[in-house]
Amino acid sequence: MLIACENRLTDDPSARLTFSLDTLRFDTVFTNAGSSTRTIIIRNENKRALQISRVRMQSGESFRINLDGEQKPDMLRDIVIGGGDSLFLFVRATIDPADRDKPAFIEDRVIFELGEQKQELVLEAYGWDVELIDSLYIGRDTTLLGRKPYLVRNGIYIDKGALLSIAPGCRFYMHDTAKVVCLGGISACGTLEEPVWFGSDRLDDIYEGIRYIYVGGKWNGIYLSEPDSVRLDYTEIVSGQIALYVYGSGKEHLSLSNCRIHNHSVYGLALLDVDANVVNTEISNCAEYCVYASGGKHNFVHTTIASFFNYTQYVIQTTHRNDNVSPFFINNISKNRRKTEVRMYNSIIAGVKQNSLMLATPLGDYYSGEFAYSYLQTDTLGQRFAHDNVYAQKRDTTLFVCDLYKDKEQYYDFRLDSLSPARDIADSLIATRYPLDRLGKNRLEDGKPDAGCYEY
Repeated sequence: MLIACENRLTDDPSARLTFSLDTLRFDTVFTNAGSSTRTIIIRNENKRALQISRVRMQSGESFRINLDGEQKPDMLRDIVIGGGDSLFLFVRATIDPADRDKPAFIEDRVIFELGEQKQELVLEAYGWDVELIDSLYIGRDTTLLGRKPYLVRNGIYIDKGALLSIAPGCRFYMHDTAKVVCLGGISACGTLEEPVWFGSDRLDDIYEGIRYIYVGGKWNGIYLSEPDSVRLDYTEIVSGQIALYVYGSGKEHLSLSNCRIHNHSVYGLALLDVDANVVNTEISNCAEYCVYASGGKHNFVHTTIASFFNYTQYVIQTTHRNDNVSPFFINNISKNRRKTEVRMYNSIIAGVKQNSLMLATPLGDYYSGEFAYSYLQTDTLGQRFAHDNVYAQKRDTTLFVCDLYKDKEQYYDFRLDSLSPARDIADSLIATRYPLDRLGKNRLEDGKPDAGCYEY
């Protein structure tokens, strides 16, 4: 009798369906790429069955639906949902090209007709036209202007002798295993207002309110093998496996200024037999090394190196943090590479690991590098080449604004807290060479510059 009641159509004109969501919102969806598939549960919470005479889209131009396995519009008729039963509606956004240089708001509705009554489910998304790159070979000097964002399926290869110049505002959305391989030169010169950006093409949520952009390892990385030249200014590289892996012959030079390298499942910056100058840059949250230096002369000025990868209330990373390595590792004992000389001024090294800087060298007291006017979370530096630093006390909790992903509204923020021990400790003379911090704030205004890339 109970089963018969559940299958008997209701004669109650006020009976309605209930949806797990009234409005389904997608984040930015690339044209020609489509979104991930989202699911909505449609329930009949009435005791008797309900008959949906028809299910249709208001326009059907930018979204595709599948109702319990059926997606042909002419078959979405006379659907009966038993009392207390439910159906699954699968929705995917598919935005047609429209030459949009900025995201445009798109809306549609799924309409459920129940006799004389209608119920609507709202679908929303932002559509963005992209320039699709499958595999791009750069064999001569080339400039990418970035009028549209680039969606990179496989990768970009820059041959020896060729220079790839990247204009301000260019955004590269990298798919899964996509990577950049450079044997020639690369120059990415963004601005504060229009930085160059490399990140994952996953723009949807891993959980409700938690975006995939917060997950490391969503694309491969940027690899430079004996490159002709490397200059990155106001460039952000986020959420890959490796941000920059630079392998040289001892003659190459890397220049990083005003950059942000963040949230990588392996390395942030790996320097092997190459000289480097890193200024006003944040290198943060890598599962292994934020910086690995082996061979070459490396200068770090007003740089923030912070490793709190997967230090969060949410389990969102697919890779565990390796606490057996230090975020900044200096390898000066390799027999196959040049001597490693690191000089660091007005900078910060901190992280979950108490000893966040490790120096491997034969005779520590005679190391030829220098660390000065910085906030350092380490106990491995000799006094001969380390001076005028502030050393971390046990878990300084006021160092940064937020070094923990506390909730959906408060993500890692490595600007300085008002009580930060890294405030007012930098050398003023050195700071005069770099008067503006990474966000354009004047670090000389109060006469007491702060360590790191952010002035309070």
